[in-house]
Amino acid sequence: MRLAVLFSGGKDSSYTIMKAKEKNLDVCLLFTLNPRSTKSWLFHHPFIQWTGLQAEAMNLPIMTYDVESEGEGERDELERHLKDIKIRFGIEGIAAGAIASQYQKKRIEKTASNLGIEIFTPLWGREPLELLRDQVRSGLDIRIIAVAALGLGQEWLGRRLDEDAVAELGQLNRRYGVNPSGEGGEYETFVVDSPLFRWRIAFRNMRMVWLGDGGHLEIEMAELVDKE
Repeated sequence: MRLAVLFSGGKDSSYTIMKAKEKNLDVCLLFTLNPRSTKSWLFHHPFIQWTGLQAEAMNLPIMTYDVESEGEGERDELERHLKDIKIRFGIEGIAAGAIASQYQKKRIEKTASNLGIEIFTPLWGREPLELLRDQVRSGLDIRIIAVAALGLGQEWLGRRLDEDAVAELGQLNRRYGVNPSGEGGEYETFVVDSPLFRWRIAFRNMRMVWLGDGGHLEIEMAELVDKE
């Protein structure tokens, strides 16, 4: 099956690519949507501008579309753009890194049904902490780029997700109810290296923006560099 991956650059869509390849699915395209609204419920938005570097590192084409709508209008734009790549690239399915969001999954399923293509969601229903451990152990180099939850302070920005971080997120889950996978928007991630990458991504001129109870990183420049 020729598959397009709804790709944000974060851990879940990156891991979805790995799981698709394990199933011998033909990942032929990355499909990135850049929402105008920073409060989008359907699409991830931090660091979208750098997904092209990830695509280049994986030697995959990428199509990026701006999304001007909000709320239910986002699904209409998803369908319009997905129809475009179905025609242009002959895709037969769409993959997404949805874990527990019924809002997201139902809208992707409806879109796929309307276009007559299949949907592949290999992370759906996974226990969050177990999934996060698997993602860390898969070889993904995952960095936290935004936080917005009790217990996640400035020290988490830029941090690599490793076994120690997973254990701390488990503790925060028990203490504050933080979803270890970040599915509730508690944190956002970006993958700078992967077993599928020919090069890794290096950030230059990085700065932290902190706004009271949450914050994010801003990057002026990023580039592909040789793996060490």
